[in-house]
Amino acid sequence: MAFFDDLGKKITQVSQSAVQKTKDITEIAKYSALVSDEEKKIKDLYSEIGKLYVQLHADETEGQLGEKVAAIKESEKKIEEYNQTIKELKGYVRCEKCGAEVQNNMSFCSACGNPMAKPEPVVDENLVKCSACGNMVEKTMRFCTKCGNPMGAAQQPQNKCCPNCGKAVDTDAAFCTECGTKL
Repeated sequence: MAFFDDLGKKITQVSQSAVQKTKDITEIAKYSALVSDEEKKIKDLYSEIGKLYVQLHADETEGQLGEKVAAIKESEKKIEEYNQTIKELKGYVRCEKCGAEVQNNMSFCSACGNPMAKPEPVVDENLVKCSACGNMVEKTMRFCTKCGNPMGAAQQPQNKCCPNCGKAVDTDAAFCTECGTKL
């Protein structure tokens, strides 16, 4: 029976030890989280101090701090340019009157009602419009790449000849302008 009493005491001691270790681990985790919170506060404060320094002393470029301030200003400029490019790619333009962002297909600013400037379409001298479908095709193409319409006929109206006198006449003419023969 003494064996079971000793076994019971040892089990009790082990369980009490496990409970204590669990409490200790919980306390360690709690204090570790508090330390992390304080370290984050310090990091945020350093960041705020740096931003404040740059705002107050941006014109003072001396030594290492001056170089870092200049690098920050250059990066901020690039970020603004990149953000503007992103807005343009997304289809937004800035209203000239109030500065609001407006989709580039809008006729008026949604914030102030100012008429939005329409960009002039870019005209390529090497392109012609297909008479059948309206697709823009290179001048050197013989056929439209969209509908297959012959492009040479669309670009240059071809003349036909009068069967009586041989004079060249327009394709849509009903009579010859030279001899008056019905075509």
